Amino acid sequence: MPHHERAQEDAQVPALDLAVTRFAGMASGSYYWPEGLLAEQLISGLASRPDRKQQALTDGQRLLSSYRRPYDGGERAAVLVDDRSGDVLAAALVHRSCGKNSSSSGCLDDQHAVLSVFLRPGFDRTKAQPLVAWSQQVPDRMQGGEGVGEKIATTEYVTLDAARTTARPIVRPNKAFSAQVPLYPKALIYGTAQDALSDAKAKRVLRLQTVDTPEQVLAFYKQLSPPLKDIESGDGFIAGSRNGLSFSVSTTIPRDMPAITNIEVEISE
Repeated sequence: MPHHERAQEDAQVPALDLAVTRFAGMASGSYYWPEGLLAEQLISGLASRPDRKQQALTDGQRLLSSYRRPYDGGERAAVLVDDRSGDVLAAALVHRSCGKNSSSSGCLDDQHAVLSVFLRPGFDRTKAQPLVAWSQQVPDRMQGGEGVGEKIATTEYVTLDAARTTARPIVRPNKAFSAQVPLYPKALIYGTAQDALSDAKAKRVLRLQTVDTPEQVLAFYKQLSPPLKDIESGDGFIAGSRNGLSFSVSTTIPRDMPAITNIEVEISE
């Protein structure tokens, strides 16, 4: 089932979050944190409801923006929405490049930011100008005295074509994690959660993320060929064995990110 059908299954997921996942798919990158789902980072950047603003535009479009909690507007996001369809046409993140290798190189300072603009295929970048103008409206909390407030140091444009929104093969971070255990194909490594594991546990546990529903994830494991043996299943959970190797798969939906599914695959000891 394609991920755009999630709306029919998850009535509790905000319409904006669903529109963002339809737009971004499985695209990923390092903006607020290393190599995470773009959809999750966009939703995070729109998370502060007290700071959420809307602006009516021409051609039946609307610009919706907000901040990422609790970063005082230094990390923020905006989306261009087609009011007729509810679809996201373009989106933007203002960030400090606190992603890949940030532990060694650090984030940009408060005076320098990066604007990353993401475009739907066929959507001309000139039509995304409202996002550029929005990025230059520096939040009061980021204003400095005597011209030392935030400046957009770099602007980049990314077209979210199928090559970017389609899931790529998962590279198992630990060779000790058996290749005999099938991984949900439309997922990526949940890096921050995986890094929190001890070295010993990381040999048996792999944490993933997807924009698909828990039901879609579990259906994949129930339909494996050859099938799992000794299956046990429950709410958001399935366990069994394959080729003599026992493992379990559990799925959870973060309370503050209901459009994202976290997956934990664990090989039995």
